[in-house]
Amino acid sequence: MPKEKQKVKEAEEKPETLGEIVEDIHEASKDIDEIQEDVDEIQEDVEEIQEDVEEIKKGQRSLLKRFSSRLIPEEFAWDDLAQQIVGAIILSTPLAVTQEVWILSQQLDIARLAAIVFITLLFNVLLIYYTKYQVVKKQKILSFIPIRLFSQLLASYASAALMLWVFGVIGNEVTAPIGILKLVIFVGLFANIGSGTADMLK
Repeated sequence: MPKEKQKVKEAEEKPETLGEIVEDIHEASKDIDEIQEDVDEIQEDVEEIQEDVEEIKKGQRSLLKRFSSRLIPEEFAWDDLAQQIVGAIILSTPLAVTQEVWILSQQLDIARLAAIVFITLLFNVLLIYYTKYQVVKKQKILSFIPIRLFSQLLASYASAALMLWVFGVIGNEVTAPIGILKLVIFVGLFANIGSGTADMLK
């Protein structure tokens, strides 16, 4: 009899035990759902952090580009010469077809011509070495002429002479060698300003 009572007692306790197990499973599933929500939130936070890190990296790269262009000396290249030529042509072309410029240039004496050449050189030196826009590497021709200075003068005077010849000023309106020289130097000053301005842009 005691054994039968014990079996009955165990049978009566079993439903309670199963009910507890079901309840525990239900609570565990709730805990799992909460943990999953926490994991999802953490994953979202991680993704946001990764996006922030990528933005910071992009910002660092752009800052490095800006600072490197100022800190690392810039070497003269063919694209610089192309910019100088374009700037010289843009600014010298309107002056090449202006009659007042032809007349005024013929009235210049040697002192004024020398002053114009000096102003042209001074403009180049100030632009190349004393502006904040670029740091240039010391590259020279014949060991003493800065290559950028030489190229800027060459682009300026060559562009001025070419435009004056193309428009028929040299050869028709001005034929004397000294007159041609005066005209090229005069128009070359403005061509040089255009050349330097274009070279300064990056």
